Amino acid sequence: MPFELFRAPIIPASPAGLSTDELRRYLGVGRNNVAAIARRFGLENLHGIYPESVVWRQLFGLGPGDDAALAALREPLADIAWVSRATGVPQSTIRGHLRSGHWRYDGGVQLGDTHNDAFPRLRRWIPTVIRSRRCGSPLPIFASIPPLPANPVGDEARAELARTTTDEQPPDDVFAALLADPAPASR
Repeated sequence: MPFELFRAPIIPASPAGLSTDELRRYLGVGRNNVAAIARRFGLENLHGIYPESVVWRQLFGLGPGDDAALAALREPLADIAWVSRATGVPQSTIRGHLRSGHWRYDGGVQLGDTHNDAFPRLRRWIPTVIRSRRCGSPLPIFASIPPLPANPVGDEARAELARTTTDEQPPDDVFAALLADPAPASR
């Protein structure tokens, strides 16, 4: 397969966001990795959809500032093989420079679990950031958006939360007070 410096963007089939398969292709990981990555970064699956803006915020702390940035963020993430080909630096050198802090390009995001003894090999990069550094071109305008803390809520906890919020009506509920008011509404 020939090397492609520019790759086709992944445009979601649904305006609500990325399906699980689209997220898998965007991240460049296997289908068994998507759920673990989503949990690790706090990406909530909303009826089979991952909103794009949430994915970008949680992974990179970024949002699109203009149309060029939107197109850049929709391009599938690059793995180390792509970065090696784009920069001309061997993969082992990239890994060594990342570990030692001497890597001159963007550090990317580590999608793999870093808490075990094995070296994770799921680091991904936004291709536009690598290309702009390599070619000396300006970056698109990205908006900085701090990620929210990853707080996975399971189905059981979500169901319990729904039960407690619907079963208990607070006494100072405005809508309950309006509906309980026997006075006729003025017109």
